[in-house]
Amino acid sequence: MNNENIKKRNELDSFVEKRLLNTLYHQTEFLDKIDDTIFSSSVTRNVYKSINNLVNKKIPLTRDSLLQEFSTIDLDASSTIIDLITQPQNEKLTTIKDILDQLEDFKKRRKSSAVLRKAIAEIEKTTKLDEASIETLNNLINEAEFSLTSSNQLQKVMNMGEWFDNYNEEFIKRRSGKQLYFRNFIFDKLIEDGPRAGEIGILSSQSGSGKSTVCLNLISDFIDAQIPCMYFSLEMSSITTMDRLLSKRLEIKYRDIVNPKEQSNFDSLEKLIKKARTELEQNEKFRFSENATISLDDLKRFIKKFQTDIKQNYCIVVIDLLSMISDFCLTKGGFNFAQIIELGMNKLSCIAKELGVHIIGVLQLNRSSETEHKAHDRKDLQKFRPNRAQIKNAHAFLERARYVITTFREKMYAELYLQPEEYENMIDIIDVSVVKINNGQLKRIQAIFNGEFFSIEPIGDSVEIEN
Repeated sequence: MNNENIKKRNELDSFVEKRLLNTLYHQTEFLDKIDDTIFSSSVTRNVYKSINNLVNKKIPLTRDSLLQEFSTIDLDASSTIIDLITQPQNEKLTTIKDILDQLEDFKKRRKSSAVLRKAIAEIEKTTKLDEASIETLNNLINEAEFSLTSSNQLQKVMNMGEWFDNYNEEFIKRRSGKQLYFRNFIFDKLIEDGPRAGEIGILSSQSGSGKSTVCLNLISDFIDAQIPCMYFSLEMSSITTMDRLLSKRLEIKYRDIVNPKEQSNFDSLEKLIKKARTELEQNEKFRFSENATISLDDLKRFIKKFQTDIKQNYCIVVIDLLSMISDFCLTKGGFNFAQIIELGMNKLSCIAKELGVHIIGVLQLNRSSETEHKAHDRKDLQKFRPNRAQIKNAHAFLERARYVITTFREKMYAELYLQPEEYENMIDIIDVSVVKINNGQLKRIQAIFNGEFFSIEPIGDSVEIEN
């Protein structure tokens, strides 16, 4: 930005600040809604302090009293600005939200521009982009981006009226019914609140019990419903994940996708995949990553970039496996493993709230039930039904989760422990259960699990309430 543009922006910034001060002079009831940090210059900041001081001292606000108080605070006090501030008000305002939003916008852009100018200066003075200079530039760029997307600091502490204003804006939207849905027949039946912004959910089960398939079906439904979504498949490769997604969506057996036996099969399969690609590429509100070395800072950066791309904040972020994020894997600073996880979950919760997104983390259960129990008949298979205590480092992970869902397939354990004749006619049923929920009831729903197609299909509409 050249000096002329900076000057014009600062003049506009100053005009809005003076408009705010004019409003505060005539309507002192708005004084408690702001503090002096919103002002960009010492002059406007000191005028605000002068108005505040007079009100606190119960001294009538006049041009002369304000000029006198201003002169005691600012050695360079000028009557010119006081004359502007004390001019008659154009109209009485019922809210100053628009003025505050405009000032906050100026504040963000001002800070971001300053940081970007530092980045440009760093590039121009660097003769060679070594690792240290690249890290400096990345930090500056991230800081500039954060300056633009960070939430309004003035709204972090609200009085009761502001709290109700904030609530009422959301409540009015419910006039036409519930607003947030997963658009997935399992999750919408189990989680009454829907995927609320600022919250974290957990999906967990034993390896092979269907959690990744449940996750994949959830992603597919998000895609169909055009729900903004990011899918971080940290455990599974991008190729395998796409094979599974295509198997489900094209209703073609997974083994026939990864190993087409004949040329004619390959040609027809290729046509179907090209058609699927054309349809799926129309969804611009989806992102995928298989980066297994991702950190929480990386995650935050990727989400913010996605929000900028789609020009909206709300989205659902699915992470499979959550425990593979580097912040949950490395011990440091004398903290034990559980403490590291708890710190990471606290940070993840802050990311969800700050960015206004819903996060679903997929976790692995430990194998304690398999080491403690053996199955001799079908009744014994229920011993392997999971509970939340089996989640590795359960307390550390679950403290910040608003709901926890587990999956269980009886047939999987039958195949492990029983004779083929005892399970060959079994229908492969997947039990999906809520084992923790902050708002709602513990529930369980059953569905048909079709591993050949990585598909999960409903069985009626029944949901069982657990005691």
